[in-house]
Amino acid sequence: MQLWARVRSRAECPLRRGAWYRVVEVTPVEAILDVNNRLLHIPRAWVQILPLRPPLWSVVEGSRDATGQDAGSQAVYGVCPNCCGRSALHRTAATWRCQRCGMVSAVGWSDSDWRPFEVRMQRPTARTLARARAHALRALAAAFGIHP
Repeated sequence: MQLWARVRSRAECPLRRGAWYRVVEVTPVEAILDVNNRLLHIPRAWVQILPLRPPLWSVVEGSRDATGQDAGSQAVYGVCPNCCGRSALHRTAATWRCQRCGMVSAVGWSDSDWRPFEVRMQRPTARTLARARAHALRALAAAFGIHP
């Protein structure tokens, strides 16, 4: 089973915030991530680890804009779930088209729905994986106005 990690919003980490990275190994102290074909050891407290890569735009609020320039504390940009390209987001957008790859995806304005699925020390159960996948599908359906 593949695990995915991204930097927590307040962590001062050398990785790009909002981008998801493949997890190679998890220990009680660190996560070993594949970053551009290099293995990086990152403290566990700095990353959120999930049993799937959410198919939603990651929303990053902070000091960098879509071009990576300092934009003040109120700047908001998104990271594409497909290509990890950055784009400025409108605060009312439910979906967004990536200017880099053209993919349209839902915008994940809150990560609180994903917190129950965060991987602790043990591997997630099949039930947890199924719930995470079902949640992702519901979020996408809601964003695109599809009612099952």
